[in-house]
Amino acid sequence: SEAAGRYPSNYNAWSHRIWVLQHLGKLTVKVLLDELSSTKYWVSMHVSDHSGFHYRQFLLKSLIGRTVTDNNVLVQNQIINEQNPSLQKEEESAGAEAACAEEQSMDLPCHLQEELELCTELIDSYPGHETLWCHSGDETLNNSHYSRATRPMAQAMDVDGLNESSSKQGYTQETKRLKRAPMQDCLGPEMEYRFIDKVLSTCRDADQA
Repeated sequence: SEAAGRYPSNYNAWSHRIWVLQHLGKLTVKVLLDELSSTKYWVSMHVSDHSGFHYRQFLLKSLIGRTVTDNNVLVQNQIINEQNPSLQKEEESAGAEAACAEEQSMDLPCHLQEELELCTELIDSYPGHETLWCHSGDETLNNSHYSRATRPMAQAMDVDGLNESSSKQGYTQETKRLKRAPMQDCLGPEMEYRFIDKVLSTCRDADQA
């Protein structure tokens, strides 16, 4: 952190931090979320330094990959347990893991939404910084997993419409709460067009516009 703050665009420092996370932190979900939280202030104070935002892109991509991998493992475990009813302890363990992974999967769109909101706030506060636009337009924030999670929100939260295999797992109180919650605006080109129009109309510098 000190090296990144002392020398602008210090990709070497961030790359070493990534190495530490991979080999010592094992890229666990908790570590990734803690890093997202702890580097939020740093990037807010260095809005022209893409290296910090590049590090956050690594965190988000790792979080997406870890969540998808955990879900795939849980599905495989469920199939094995259904084929071996005698493995009661493993089934109970898989159920606990399923609840944990379900919570993590549910949080993923929220963290990506928060990242876009951070970019929006910084663009409003510090207009004309290309780094902020590049970060918000990165494929991390527009990946297929996120699109599927946010676009058909009514379908995703309609518990009554789940298929038979999914309904066996039941659903948590959090899912019930989300089902009752009002529909959120879908992230799409229309919202981006409105945001860009607002930025351009209030921009005082022609070069920045």
